[in-house]
Amino acid sequence: MSPRQPGPAPADDPLCGLDEDQKFWDRRGWLVAGVWVIFLVFPVLDLLVEDYALPTRIIGLVLIALFAAVYLQSYSKFSSKIGQGGTSARRAHVNFLVLCAIIVLGIPVVGLTTMGLFPFITSFAIFLLGRRWAIAAYSAVGVLSFALPIIFGQFMDAIFLIGLNLVLMVVYAITVAAIRRSTVAEKMRSDYLLVAEQERVARDVHDGIGHSLTALNLKAQLALRLLDQEQYAQARGELEQLSALAVDALDSVRTTVQGLSRQDLAAELAELRQACNDNNLEFTVAGSAEQVPMQLRSHVAWILREAVTNVLRHAHASRIVLQLEPEHVSIEDDGDGLQASTPGHGIRGMQERAKQFGASCTVGASRLGGTSVQVAFAAEGNAR
Repeated sequence: MSPRQPGPAPADDPLCGLDEDQKFWDRRGWLVAGVWVIFLVFPVLDLLVEDYALPTRIIGLVLIALFAAVYLQSYSKFSSKIGQGGTSARRAHVNFLVLCAIIVLGIPVVGLTTMGLFPFITSFAIFLLGRRWAIAAYSAVGVLSFALPIIFGQFMDAIFLIGLNLVLMVVYAITVAAIRRSTVAEKMRSDYLLVAEQERVARDVHDGIGHSLTALNLKAQLALRLLDQEQYAQARGELEQLSALAVDALDSVRTTVQGLSRQDLAAELAELRQACNDNNLEFTVAGSAEQVPMQLRSHVAWILREAVTNVLRHAHASRIVLQLEPEHVSIEDDGDGLQASTPGHGIRGMQERAKQFGASCTVGASRLGGTSVQVAFAAEGNAR
């Protein structure tokens, strides 16, 4: 029975934390704005407690309810743009103008109570809109925060609202700057990881495929010369070696391609078990995939697949024992062992992969009589 080659598990990548975070902000980011709606209780209480006519109270409460609805709907739709320079969507700008119009309509109705709505205008502009809109909103609110109390002759009574608006404008500006800085830093980190992965692929291609193709070319030239000299037996031997080298080159290509994708460790273990069963190998696992730190499972799956593939192809083993722990993973077989052979591309690939996430990969003699692959890493998963 021919060995079944274990392949990458067709599972979604569970480690894309950035993608999950983005989904959270896209769907639930409006809750951050929703928390602040509680401060609308102050203008609501003012309308209910102060001596306003009934029609004035009703109009004021309706305007506040409409204000809250438009504000929350805008954050629900455009919260993913926070920290990205705002959105240019027409809907966002229309909603902002609606909020401004509500405040303008509320000034002659409830007077200085409308100043309690100013923080929502400035936060909307600086978080969801572009720089020019934020500057315009800040300028307008800054002027009105002083002008309205003076016009209504209640400057000292409004001193708290004036200070609150000024402080919140500064807080908003600092928050946006911090978010943008964090976004830039995360992008730089992503770019670095991409370059590192490209370098790894280039190294794999150069070390594995490049060397194999060079050997193929030399063997082919030698076989041609032997054929010209009518040394057919020797030429046949060279062609057989050339065929073996072609298989190795194909393995290098497969390893490189599979290394580009992440594997789910639990699914990979199921694949490996099936591959061993198909080849009459006893496959024993001590521990579970959940014991390996989550951010390392993809790397560990890759190493285990390469190790089991080596056993299936070369070891003539009857038993494989795999042990999974929070700080250590090992795989041992009872096959032929290394027999002082030079480490091939598979072993070097496992060691290079281990280095990528701050681990060590040691290949040596197994207590079962064959080969042992030991991967040691920090419990917290010091992945790079």
